[in-house]
Amino acid sequence: MAHWKKNNDSAYISGEDLQTSFNGLKPEMVVKITKVNDAKTFDQNKQAEQVVSAIYLQEIGGKDLYKPVILNKTNGKFLCKEFADTEMDNWLNKPVVLYAQKDSRHGYVVRFKTFKKIHLVAGDENFNKCKTAIQKSGFTIDQIREKYEVSTEIEKLLTDGKDI
Repeated sequence: MAHWKKNNDSAYISGEDLQTSFNGLKPEMVVKITKVNDAKTFDQNKQAEQVVSAIYLQEIGGKDLYKPVILNKTNGKFLCKEFADTEMDNWLNKPVVLYAQKDSRHGYVVRFKTFKKIHLVAGDENFNKCKTAIQKSGFTIDQIREKYEVSTEIEKLLTDGKDI
């Protein structure tokens, strides 16, 4: 079945895109900023084009998102505080959580929040997935470290070559 937005897809990620998991997006996903540049958009109130900052993202351990997010005032303030830097180029390759937040006026809006690495524990579901990814999909321990807190003991267990 085809999603109604199939032929009505805007140039930028919206909260509804995230909430409906449109085109591979998810309501909450861990991403890193790969590029920031100027882009044009149309302001309905002023009936004129304006230049905005477009943030290009990549899923941690995954692929680039298929379109960028517009940097608005709320997200800009958060990212400045999160990375303790007002220079957008210094935000590159740092992890953050992209999510859809419920909004009474707009349905859902795109927001960012702090990314906290999950502590990997031997034998739990995440550990088993990581071990399988290393053994069968060719993942490296560095790729696992992007998303998880890995102790030296856990690293040895992940890379010992024994099946789970």
